[in-house]
Amino acid sequence: MVRFFRSGNVASRVFDRQLLSPRPGAAVNTSRQFYENLVPSYTIYDIDCPDYSFRKFTDDGKYLVAFSRNHQDLIVYRPIWLTYSCTEECDSHDLPPKAKKFDSFFKQLYSIPLASSNEYICKDFFLYMECHQFGLFATSTAQSNDSTATEGAIHGVPSIEKITFYLVRLEDGVILDEKAFCNDFINLAHSIGAYLYEDLLCIVSLRYQTIHILQIRDSGNLVEVRRIGAFCREDDELFLHSHVQMLVHFFHELGQWRSLT
Repeated sequence: MVRFFRSGNVASRVFDRQLLSPRPGAAVNTSRQFYENLVPSYTIYDIDCPDYSFRKFTDDGKYLVAFSRNHQDLIVYRPIWLTYSCTEECDSHDLPPKAKKFDSFFKQLYSIPLASSNEYICKDFFLYMECHQFGLFATSTAQSNDSTATEGAIHGVPSIEKITFYLVRLEDGVILDEKAFCNDFINLAHSIGAYLYEDLLCIVSLRYQTIHILQIRDSGNLVEVRRIGAFCREDDELFLHSHVQMLVHFFHELGQWRSLT
């Protein structure tokens, strides 16, 4: 199949609009491509902005994620985009008071509580799928350095009483599923301890030296498909246990044979 290169230059797009006709039903989307050639050229200062901690935009620009100052609630906005424009240089005109308000450029979609009284939203952690349908958020309790030794845990690694991952539908803020890790330590700063590839979420437990691989289903469920740690496969523990039993039986028989000779 032969593909033709089309320049993203604004002049080329103007010529294409004059000479070419878009496919039926594609005229609006073709016109919207001109937004790619619009770049910010003016900064508004001292705007009326909500007292939230703003995290980031999704890469498609549809959602702006923010957290409350007490790190308990999740707030998501949708940009309204080009609300005000000038035909001349904006520096010589005073914008109306409404143009200096945050609500004039962003519409709040929802605000939902994620963390309980003793938990906090990890403000540096936010992952989303390529389809931008689901977003992953995390909450945790305070970190404890005086953690008691438990079976399988690495000595000297701090412990967090509870770490919870939430799968949220970005469109309406519905919490679809959650996954909790108790008395564990996962580095959530800048999403270091978790990685999302397509529909697979990998979570690294430093305290137990385990990699948890979860699949995000289309239904909005988090399903653990593999756990790589002391055992790499599901039947490794059974395999090793059976061989230990065989060795115990072998040495028992060997001891009886030597006692007879």
